[in-house]
Amino acid sequence: MPPGTGHTQVPLLIPETEPEELRQRLLRNRRGAVVAHAVRKETDAVSRRLRFRLL
Repeated sequence: MPPGTGHTQVPLLIPETEPEELRQRLLRNRRGAVVAHAVRKETDAVSRRLRFRLL
């Protein structure tokens, strides 16, 4: 947003774990996707999901 418009852009980083096995990735918790969707739907915040691989 340009300065002086009265709006503040807030970045939101959502951490997620990502298992190495495909089967576990399919079964893992989708909480990060749900939060990102709710934030996009209700606000103008910029959200990004950070995935951390579990070995």
